[in-house]
Amino acid sequence: MFMMKVVFLAQCALSVSAFVTPSSNIHVRPTNNILQLSMAQDPTHAHHEQDRRSLLTNLILTGTLFLPTHSALAEEAPATPPKSKKVVVLGGAGYVGSRVTTLLAAQDGISVVSVSRSSPADQAAKIKANTGQSVPSSLEFASLDALQDDLSSVMKDASIVVSCVGIAPWEKSTARAGNGVANTRIADAAKAAGVEKFVYVGVDTQFSNGPGKFLFSEYMKGKAEAEAAVLKDFGSGSAVFIKPGLIDGAPPGEIRPPAPPGLATLSPDAVAKAVVAAVLGTVSGSVDGYDAIMAAAK
Repeated sequence: MFMMKVVFLAQCALSVSAFVTPSSNIHVRPTNNILQLSMAQDPTHAHHEQDRRSLLTNLILTGTLFLPTHSALAEEAPATPPKSKKVVVLGGAGYVGSRVTTLLAAQDGISVVSVSRSSPADQAAKIKANTGQSVPSSLEFASLDALQDDLSSVMKDASIVVSCVGIAPWEKSTARAGNGVANTRIADAAKAAGVEKFVYVGVDTQFSNGPGKFLFSEYMKGKAEAEAAVLKDFGSGSAVFIKPGLIDGAPPGEIRPPAPPGLATLSPDAVAKAVVAAVLGTVSGSVDGYDAIMAAAK
């Protein structure tokens, strides 16, 4: 194959030489990898046609005369910037969700959309109040109700969906729907949009199987329904469950009952860091309980 190319180039050289008059001096100047031939007329020096052909043939064989390669052309093509990964955070202005959206927005290569029933302005105010930090300028907002609105538009082009949506366990009349129905709709919409990974903030198995099962029965039923829906839609390979027990504190202006004595509680920052670890792929499966979440948050 190499010899065939050499013969072909030599033939091309012979063809080029036909355009050079016997009284020409040949000067070879490579510009942008493309050969330019300048012919300076010099009537005092005559060259034989065989000499001209030999010169061009030698240039080809020694590599002095060459054509632009594919790699050279490829280097001149402008590079395409990498596309950012879209992450949608439902409940993104909540107590834990505010911290999740803020942490994710600080990551390179990720664009974040916070979804809540609140207006964009109210979401931004809540995020600032919950975190004590300025709202990232890159953060986008969508105002939607997961219980009744069409979620397909916000899911479009999303790679990962995080749901921090949940109703407090003492809100008995809405706890089941606010946890179960809402998250089932979210998971179904994410699945229909082709989302790759779903991260759900559930509840500690020990807590849900212990006293909480009887004290907050509707809440626990809703959480169980949500986990089942996420697992059905995404399977164990693409679903990640962050399952805290009780979380310290409350959003500004809200009062929550104190934790029972002796029961370990998690900070909202630790839970949020575990969620971010799930988004980034450093944890997978079920991150269940205090110890697992603290390990994931490191």
